[in-house]
Formats: sequence, C-alpha cells, structure tokens
Amino acid sequence: MTNYMDPEEDQEIIDSILNALESDEERSFSPSMTRSETNRTYSPQIIRQQHQLQYSLKKIQSPIIGFKLDCWAIQPFSLDEDSYLDGDLILKCKDQQNSRKIQSLFEKGDDEQKEYIFLKILPGIVQLANDIFGNYVVQRILEQGNEKQRDLIFDQLSQSILILSYNTYGCRVAQKLLEISYNTDKFEQMFSILQTQIRNLVVDINGNHVIQKIAELMKSQKIDWLIEGVLGQIQKLSNDSHGCRLIQQILEQSAMPQLNSIYKELLVLQDELCLSQYGNYIIQILLQRGPFEIVQKIQSSIIKNLEKLSCDKFGSNVVDKSVNISSFMRKEILKVFINNMNVFYRLSNNCYGNYVIQNFCKQLDYNQLLKIHPDGNQLNTQFGQHVLQTLQKLKI
Repeated sequence: MTNYMDPEEDQEIIDSILNALESDEERSFSPSMTRSETNRTYSPQIIRQQHQLQYSLKKIQSPIIGFKLDCWAIQPFSLDEDSYLDGDLILKCKDQQNSRKIQSLFEKGDDEQKEYIFLKILPGIVQLANDIFGNYVVQRILEQGNEKQRDLIFDQLSQSILILSYNTYGCRVAQKLLEISYNTDKFEQMFSILQTQIRNLVVDINGNHVIQKIAELMKSQKIDWLIEGVLGQIQKLSNDSHGCRLIQQILEQSAMPQLNSIYKELLVLQDELCLSQYGNYIIQILLQRGPFEIVQKIQSSIIKNLEKLSCDKFGSNVVDKSVNISSFMRKEILKVFINNMNVFYRLSNNCYGNYVIQNFCKQLDYNQLLKIHPDGNQLNTQFGQHVLQTLQKLKI
C-alpha cells in the first residue's frame, strides 16, 4: 500500500522548501492555501517584487526516497497573452521559452496582435536574426507575416546579408530570405552582394549553407558563378561534409561543357578523394554520372589500386560502386583474381575487403562465379569464412 505524507502534518517541510527557493530580499509570498475536497494540491501564489513574475506550485514525487512525497516545485504561471507582450519583447525573444511563446502568439494571433508584435521587434531585427533563439522568431515572421512586414524586414536585413551568411544563426535567416524572395528583384539584390564573396562563402562553415540554398533554388539555371567559386578549392571542400555536398550539387546540376575545368581538378585529386571520408562520394558520383572518358580514367585507377582501395574504409565504397554499375569492372576485377588468387585471399581476410569480395561475387553471373576456385584453407579468418559461406550459397 502506498503511503502519502499529509501536507498539513508536514507544513514545516513545505515552508523550508519555499524559503530556500525564495530569498527574503528579492521575493515575498503570501500563501493563500485552499485545500480541495477531491485532491491534495495547494495553490499558493508567489509574487516576485522586482520583476513582477507570478508562479504557481504543483505537486511532484521525490525520486530520492522509497515512498511518494507530496512536495512542491515552482513553475511559471500561465499569463494572459496581452500582458505577456508587455515589456522588452526584443529581450524576451533571446530566451528559449519566450522565443517559442512569441512565435506561437504570432502564428495564432489576429492581424492586430501580429502587427503589435512585429512593430515591437522590428527595431532589433538585425540582432535577433543573429541570435541563437531570436533567429527563429525572425524566420516565423518571414513565414507567417504579411507582405508589408516582409518588405520591412527585407529592407533591414538585405544590406546585412553577408554578415548573416557568416553567422551560425544568421545563416538560417539568410536562407529563409533567399527562399521567400526567389524570382524577385529582392533575391537578385542579395545574390549580387553574395557573389562578391562567393570564394570565401563556399569554404565557410556557415556561408556554405547559404550557397547550397542558392544552388538548390537555381538548379534549373546556369551555375557558372558557383563553379568559379569552387575552382582551385576542391581539395579543401572535399574534406568537409558541407563542401562535399556543394561539389555534388554542381556535378548533378551542371551541363557537361561547364564542368570541364572541375573534371580536370578532380582527376588530379582522384586517388586522394577515393580514400577521403567525404571525397569518396564525389568519385562515386563521377562513376555514375561523369562523361565516358572521365569514368574510364577513374576505372583504370581503381583496378591499378584495387587492393589498397578495397582494404580501406572509404576506398572500399568506391570499389563497390564501380562493381555495382559496370559490367566492364566486374570482368576486369575477375581477371585480376584469376591471375593472382593471393589478392583474392588478402581481400577476403580483410575487415573491409571481405565485404568488397562478397558484393563482387553477388554481382557476377553464374558462369563467372564458377571461375573462382578458392582454397578454403586460405580463408582461415572470420572474414574469410564469411566470404567462403557466401560463395557456397551462390553456387548452390
């Protein structure tokens, strides 16, 4: 049977908790306790004199002792919406909970309330756009506000688009501005400013997101401006997750004549990119979408460095992709194994190479598979055993 402590019998404990939470100098409270007939919750109100904030008390269960204890915790009192909007709204937007509350009020409020919130926030719109919590309020107004409100925000922020783009939180607002204003003069105005810093933005951790957003919006148009921004910087971009994605967007969206200079730079770096955590994805896209002569050069490099790539965590992904999409590669790699089964054994017994071998065998037709006759004694590791079991299943 669960035991409960009676609040009336333990008033001293309650008073101690409240006194610990509220200092005599900052807060005063005058509990007006009314015990309900149906529950055991008290409702004292605590008024903070300095900031005039109200609080309510609610019953919680202590996790420390083995039985339930009617204890008390101070929780923010739910204020009505009108009084909540009083005071410094710009300052409130910089607080996590207040930011969410203001976003909700703006989304659900009527036109008059939205205008009231907007006018109180507008003078601080630039600082809020770069704030950890304030940026969400700015984005919500851009999404939910009327055309006049958006224009006023644009007038305030468009000239600061570069500052926003380099900021961790401001870059989110910059992307929202570009998205909302696309196909308008406002977009062109911001785009022309960003173009002046394209080479710096593509390698910046925050600016890169803004450039990706522009590339996404302009995917049906020429992106020569972006190619110029990454040329000479591909090695640096390829070693970053966001930079890698940017290069992938270029390869996926651009026409072949535009990419000749990109292809040249990538081919010089192909051996390094194959072994790169992010660069290997770029090589995989080239294998799948690149022009024939580029694919041929990459395939030749893979065959030449087959063992090195297959035994590497990232390089093995490149070998798998080449095998999956090219019958030519399957034939050439099969020749390598037939001529030198020691390569087959070394890959089979490697923690990464064994997956390459298993995938390779699964892609072969039955007649090709019969040309592989491994010595079971050479597959004497746990990885080699996986390969042997795969072969046995495929040959049944």
